[in-house]
Amino acid sequence: MRSIRPAVVLLVSAAMLFAGGMLTGRLRAQQSGASPSPFYVITFVDLIPPNKDAGVAVLRQYVDTTRTAPGIQRAEALTQISRPNHFMLYEVWQNEEAFNKHEGDAATRDFRSKIQPMLGAPFDQRTHSKLE
Repeated sequence: MRSIRPAVVLLVSAAMLFAGGMLTGRLRAQQSGASPSPFYVITFVDLIPPNKDAGVAVLRQYVDTTRTAPGIQRAEALTQISRPNHFMLYEVWQNEEAFNKHEGDAATRDFRSKIQPMLGAPFDQRTHSKLE
């Protein structure tokens, strides 16, 4: 048993040093203001069922417009199979700055004002970075 203990201590120590280095690197990136690249945004959209068809038209227009925005790499609208009035907007941006600029654009504000009265729940927008 005693001969295994030093190996376990060494292994655990190495793992802690590696994890600490990874966390320190991420912390430095966050503190320096660097944003993850690419920058992923997933927005869940819940439409009131009678508004589904009109909402789909607005979602399609938003995706078409977003696909031409500077810094966009991919934009898709997906519908949930079991609940056809529930949607997910999947966007991949070059970086967070490009996404933030898009959020302030007139076309994005227009989309939000058009779809707002059709919503059954507030937008659920979540930002992500790639797991490395």
